[in-house]
Amino acid sequence: MSLPAIGVVIPCYKAEHTLRQTVESVLQGAPDNLQLVLVEDGSPDGTGALCDALAAQNPRVTALHQPNGGASAARNAGLDTLCRSGAEWVLFVDADDTLLPGLWQALPSAFDAQPGLILYGMVRASGPAPNPLAPGCYAGPAALGDALDPLLFESGYLAAPYPKLFRLDVIRRNKLRFDPRLKINEDVLFNLQYLRFLLFLQKNSAIYCLAGVYYNQNDMLAGSLSRSLRGDLLDAEAVTRPVLEAFLTDAKLPAPEIDRLVQISRVRAALNQYGLLTGCPGRMPFAQRRQLFARILQDADARAALRARLTADPNRLLALPYRLGVFLHSAWLLAAYTQLKNRFL
Repeated sequence: MSLPAIGVVIPCYKAEHTLRQTVESVLQGAPDNLQLVLVEDGSPDGTGALCDALAAQNPRVTALHQPNGGASAARNAGLDTLCRSGAEWVLFVDADDTLLPGLWQALPSAFDAQPGLILYGMVRASGPAPNPLAPGCYAGPAALGDALDPLLFESGYLAAPYPKLFRLDVIRRNKLRFDPRLKINEDVLFNLQYLRFLLFLQKNSAIYCLAGVYYNQNDMLAGSLSRSLRGDLLDAEAVTRPVLEAFLTDAKLPAPEIDRLVQISRVRAALNQYGLLTGCPGRMPFAQRRQLFARILQDADARAALRARLTADPNRLLALPYRLGVFLHSAWLLAAYTQLKNRFL
């Protein structure tokens, strides 16, 4: 099997129980010229030693070590290494996820089309993750049509750093990296910036979608977005929104469609933040809770979406405090109720 030189970057933190399986899944059936970069991100457990052991067992594996800086810093360290090498493509894998068999064998047909981005299907531990894009080659982001909306928002296919392959020459030329200042949406920002750069390529700007499912995401961990209390979703969306709007404008989408997609981005962030505040246990200062609820309620579109959701909630008694808070525009009531609920229930 002859493939272009491909690099794989795995950020590794507290991954001593999952990393070996992840690495084995990447190497299974992989080409001889594969470069697998493990970036140990200051992990306090045995992850660093495991990275070294895995690198010693296979010449295709390189282990890097750095002080803890987060997933973005770790991915950037891997990109720095690959950009200095002869690698032509890169894909990212999380240390608790796995590649499914068949990816390396499916890639030649995609490379024959000389695309700028390659997508493939994934499954999640929490449930199905259908790819909204039909298999085939698309002339560029503007050619994605009706699939662009679910690719960006509902499915997460263009939000996460996986399941996809990026061209390293595009990353090198534009000095593209993940923003380590962001703890969430850093991958969304990276993807949007990459897609914008594809728009300005004279050739090789196509997006190719493979037919198979080749990525298994473990999203059932306690630290995943849907299971941990945090308060930065609105700020993160505010950072990525201008880049999203610029990408959609550069893709020459009609103004009403741009407005619609930007609105979806804003409202989804508000609904997700509301969901964390109302559904996730954890400590958060009352003033911060109230401020976040106030920001959500100030958005008329988000408020309307919440009203519709709460009106349709079959658990009317349990939803009553939330309905009162939203319908009365009372951030104080929502903050007080959720704080008391987390403390006593």
